[in-house]
Amino acid sequence: MNLLSRDGTSSDPFIFENLNQLVEACIDYYNGYLAKSREKASEVGKRRVQLSRWVRKFHQECGTLNSNVETALEKLEDDSCLFLMTAHQPNLFAYSGVLRKATLNYVLAEKLGKILKVPVVTFFGIADQDFTDDRWVKSALLPDVERRQGELELRFRAPEKIMLNKVDKPPRKVLDDWQTTIKHWLKCKLKSIERLCKSFGVNFSLKEEWSNGNFEDFWNIVEEAYSRARNYADFNAFVMSKIVNEIWGYSTLFSRFSECQQIFEREFCFLLSNFDEYSKALEELMFSSEKIEGGASEDEFRTIPFWYHCVCGGKARLTAERNGESISGFGKCLHCEREYKLDFDSTKNPKISGILSKISARSLSMPIIFFEGLGVCCYVGGAGGKEYLRQAKFVAERLGKVFPPIVVWRPKDIYLGVSQMEALLTYAKFSNTLDFSKYPEVLADFKRKVSEVEEKIMKLELRKQSLLADETVSKESKKEKVKAISLGQTMIRKETDFPVLVRRLKLLGNINAVMRLHPCIIDYAVNVGLKSTSEHWIAFLSENGNLLSDSHLKTGFDELFHLIESKVDAK
Repeated sequence: MNLLSRDGTSSDPFIFENLNQLVEACIDYYNGYLAKSREKASEVGKRRVQLSRWVRKFHQECGTLNSNVETALEKLEDDSCLFLMTAHQPNLFAYSGVLRKATLNYVLAEKLGKILKVPVVTFFGIADQDFTDDRWVKSALLPDVERRQGELELRFRAPEKIMLNKVDKPPRKVLDDWQTTIKHWLKCKLKSIERLCKSFGVNFSLKEEWSNGNFEDFWNIVEEAYSRARNYADFNAFVMSKIVNEIWGYSTLFSRFSECQQIFEREFCFLLSNFDEYSKALEELMFSSEKIEGGASEDEFRTIPFWYHCVCGGKARLTAERNGESISGFGKCLHCEREYKLDFDSTKNPKISGILSKISARSLSMPIIFFEGLGVCCYVGGAGGKEYLRQAKFVAERLGKVFPPIVVWRPKDIYLGVSQMEALLTYAKFSNTLDFSKYPEVLADFKRKVSEVEEKIMKLELRKQSLLADETVSKESKKEKVKAISLGQTMIRKETDFPVLVRRLKLLGNINAVMRLHPCIIDYAVNVGLKSTSEHWIAFLSENGNLLSDSHLKTGFDELFHLIESKVDAK
């Protein structure tokens, strides 16, 4: 089966070629920097004990405080405990890249625990104080060749520039509409596959109950998360935790950033005390020839390294102001434009204890604060946050802080779900091949055919316009000749099946979009099964270990694909 492949590259400093390299890097960091930082061990231990309170609160409210989580909480208080971390926004029905980070940390923890003979815990921070503006916190995509751009989008409307944990969970009607939409999508895809199979002389026998059963299992998780959630951030975070902690059985510890960031007074104060060095390093980075594209804005070096939370649910970005030894921050709420001026006293001894519950780290300062405060031994990042991590690493090193290994694992999962199967069968119907590596030439051939017909129609159109502009031709003659030209255009469209050609060209674009899409977790739940998805990722990491290559997942459509492939090849 030749579908799609992604060329991996190891040029990125946050991408390890394989799991063994990552394990070795973590061991080196653990035996090196962390072993030499014994004087910080008591502070780190204190933060971890404080963190456990907020972790327990999250899991109690989510309903995932099971025996695995309890065991991990006990490990967290062990002085020799090794700490692995990841974090993400609570996205709507998060795509696989968000949840697979928990799987990589799970496998990494197992390996490090066996080699180093120490307890290992994995932590997943929920960035529930991020703004609602990002598309993926309120949008989830499913592949659909019949839809515009090959995507079926589930949407949630939320006000702009408001923190996610200040937004109400979706109304009941929205949840019901999503369920209805997904069920309809499933039914339509299965019927389409049945029709396409008949065109190849194959009877489609995969029962609808197979995918519907998988979906119902998933939706039960959604319903329980919804019943327990207080706000929109919790709803999405609870779905994630229930998948990771209940279905997959991981001992991953979850916590809301809005709660656990309150334990980092010492780390926030460190950045304020060293704001001059922090700012200078950022300014140098922003305006150097080695500037990192993306990430923080160019005036980040003027900004206090945390947000201040407005009473309206928005956040204020604070510009730093120095007056001798004192430092303050001033700025407007990005939602309601309320103005704030905060005095932090002397940089030698900044005061923030009174506002700890009203501040949150910025994207660039978050890793500096968490890595130092919790003694993080490895951080699993995402593709979208690499620029911030690079910038944070540069600044941290200028402040004398050492970053742990950071890894980004984002393969392309290749599998045949209902939409992928429909797309490939549609492609085979147009091209008489299931070999998707030939897609570029198939697309080029259709573009050529459409272009040739359009050119013929356009030539006649130009003749028509010229005739209409010709004042030497009588009105009656013009009418007859224009009618004849229009009939000629109609005949060209009919003889070439032009509307069909145009429709197929559009579908070819959608087919490519379907095959390249990184869909939300619903697509995995329906087609692969949630538990099977985790089992595959664990097996892939344990047996293959390649962090750059694509992975192939099994579904109930695999045998059908090979059957139709044999029919197509026989033609």
